[in-house]
Amino acid sequence: MYIGEILAKNYFDVQSDDSIGFALDKMDELHTTQLPIVDEHDLLGIVTEDHLLSAHDETKTVSSLMVSLRFVYLYEYQHIYDALQYMDAHQLEILPVLDKENAYIGVVTTVDLLSAINETLGNKDPGAIIVLELGKNDVSFSHIAHIFESENVRILNTAVRDIPDTTKIEMTIKVDKQNISTVVASLWRFDYVVKATFNDGSQDSDIKERYDILMNYLNL
Repeated sequence: MYIGEILAKNYFDVQSDDSIGFALDKMDELHTTQLPIVDEHDLLGIVTEDHLLSAHDETKTVSSLMVSLRFVYLYEYQHIYDALQYMDAHQLEILPVLDKENAYIGVVTTVDLLSAINETLGNKDPGAIIVLELGKNDVSFSHIAHIFESENVRILNTAVRDIPDTTKIEMTIKVDKQNISTVVASLWRFDYVVKATFNDGSQDSDIKERYDILMNYLNL
């Protein structure tokens, strides 16, 4: 999904000749502490609530604070993952967006970005979550996917992160079903470590115990 597809519907920008009081009122109205400063279609930077409050005179124009503006932005044709990375790195509530001609066209908000990422990950659909612990050199996604396919369970999305101070990774898998007992059993059979499951309809959080119960049942 492109950044340009999730632009905020509200107008977040203020002009350099607007008063500081006007900018503060707009922040209050939009429930944000950051606003882009835009003249015509030229992005001049981002002003923060702290910058505005430090001026002490709300009748002054925003242009009097120009030396303290932050100049950060992305383009409409970049991916929403770029926006996520950028907004996290720069601690942004709003991300100014430019078109290919470097003209300002709007902002992305954290709320809109989270909604878009949730949709991109297929996380709006119901289903269970399985968390595996794997060695960094032992990852075979094709084999893992085959296990799920053999149990007629479709993978909606996966995410991988390094486990700090170890040589292991954590793989989180969202699937399209809640009844995942047979999948968990198959993963254990192939010596995969299932750290946790969520939204699987079970109140029992002990994965190993559930696996043992299932194995006892299958061996009857």
